Amino acid sequence: MGKEVKIKNIVFNLFFIIALICVFDVFFKPLEKVNFVFINKILNSTRQAQNVAPQRLFINAWRIAKIEYVDSTMNNQNWYRWRVKYVKHIKTMEDADVAINSMLLSLNDPYAKFLKSKSFSSQKMILDSKITGVGVMFNKTGEEVIVNHILKNSSAQNQNILPGDKIVSINNIDVKNMSSEDIHSYMEGNKKKNINIVIQRGEKLISKKLEQKEIYLDTMSYKTTKDNISIIRLSNIMGEKALLDFKKIILQTNNSKGLIIDLRNNYGGILANAVLMSDLMLPEHKKIVSLYSRGVSKFDIFADEENIFIEKPIVILVNKKTASSAEILAGVLKDSADAILIGENTYGKNSIQQIIPMTNNSGMIITSAKYILPNGEDINDIGIKPDIYVEDKYVIQEAINLINKLAD
Repeated sequence: MGKEVKIKNIVFNLFFIIALICVFDVFFKPLEKVNFVFINKILNSTRQAQNVAPQRLFINAWRIAKIEYVDSTMNNQNWYRWRVKYVKHIKTMEDADVAINSMLLSLNDPYAKFLKSKSFSSQKMILDSKITGVGVMFNKTGEEVIVNHILKNSSAQNQNILPGDKIVSINNIDVKNMSSEDIHSYMEGNKKKNINIVIQRGEKLISKKLEQKEIYLDTMSYKTTKDNISIIRLSNIMGEKALLDFKKIILQTNNSKGLIIDLRNNYGGILANAVLMSDLMLPEHKKIVSLYSRGVSKFDIFADEENIFIEKPIVILVNKKTASSAEILAGVLKDSADAILIGENTYGKNSIQQIIPMTNNSGMIITSAKYILPNGEDINDIGIKPDIYVEDKYVIQEAINLINKLAD
């Protein structure tokens, strides 16, 4: 029998519902497609730093999958055979890595994956929508290292490093013979550590001292058109600040005649954010989403009474790279807030992954649940069809024209 709950009763259960994503890999590498994560159990973080033997790491991964994986049949196989098959042959951490990923591949689940320390750390930073570093993005071509982007509120921005600057040396080490990974290791990941960088701008050499610090990445922007239509652009739904920022922007749209929410190329984010963003814009008792997990046949989530119910036309922009929790936001507003979807068919992913910190600073991604939109539609591998199909390059103007028509 399904369980019905309101938002305020599950907020803390959803706090750690997060998404794993790598922007490039979302649509090009099958093992790293967009994921959002339902964490209903999270291991004690102190365990993560402990070093354990390779065999023990494998057994821990085997046990976690056995308990948490959404399909109790484990893809119709005898899960115990993996423990018998591999454990006695594992001697090194590389053996454990190969064994765990081979085991997870047997689930025929493109999202299940083992993450070694460096990958796990990078994923956590992406999920938090922040990085630690000096804020310099660069391209390395041959021996040349050229700055291509400077992050806002970074030390590099404060020190007036500019796109197009050529990096000559870092801490008195010539970058010509350094790999991209080596350069990244100097510029990222060490909070409060200073680096000395020499850049070339034209014919001039400039020396700068840059401090590594936490940098929060912008995930949304807002503008109002000349005909008083508000456009909110969400690049993802990551980070602990996303919900608060979204609420502030929604409140600023009170006097506009229509609202456009641009979710194109939005690969997803924190599930809790998607659910609570939807809640902000729905009348009380409207269904947001249904979750299905191992041991729980159905878990319905409904809108709370504390919201900013919007009574103006809402248009959602989507395309084939609108995925995961971005699809939840689009689908919920379409089904429960009468929003109109314009653009292209969305990506189509309804499974929920749990990211579990493990020993040796590693982690594992396991599919632990699935979701269904308010209308009962399963969008997996199908996506959400827009109400009006429009090519990407025309979609903004079509949305503006539609709101002007509806508001008249």
